[in-house]
Amino acid sequence: MSAAQPDLFGTPAPAPEKPSDEIVAIVRARLHAALALVKAAEVMPWTDQLAIIREDNAFRFGKDLLPPAEGAALWAEFDVEMDRLYAIMNEGKEPDLGD
Repeated sequence: MSAAQPDLFGTPAPAPEKPSDEIVAIVRARLHAALALVKAAEVMPWTDQLAIIREDNAFRFGKDLLPPAEGAALWAEFDVEMDRLYAIMNEGKEPDLGD
C-alpha cells in the first residue's frame, strides 16, 4: 500500500521513525563531501547521466534528514553548483529542433 493511500479500515499509519544521530551525522558528512566536490569541479564530476541523477537524488533526499534550515541551505548551494556544471556540460550544444 502506498504511503499516500489512506487505509481502507481507518487505521492510522505509524509515524516514520526519526533517524538516529549517527545516521544524520553520516548523511551530513556525505552531503558536505558532495558539495565540496561540485564546488571544486570545473566540469561535471560524473560522466554517466545516471550517476549524475543518482547523486542529485541522493542529495535531494539526504537533505531531508537534516534539520530543515540546514538541509535547505545545503540544497541551495548544491543546486547552484549543479546548475553551473550543467551549463558547462551543455555549452555549445544546440538543441535538436527536429528539422
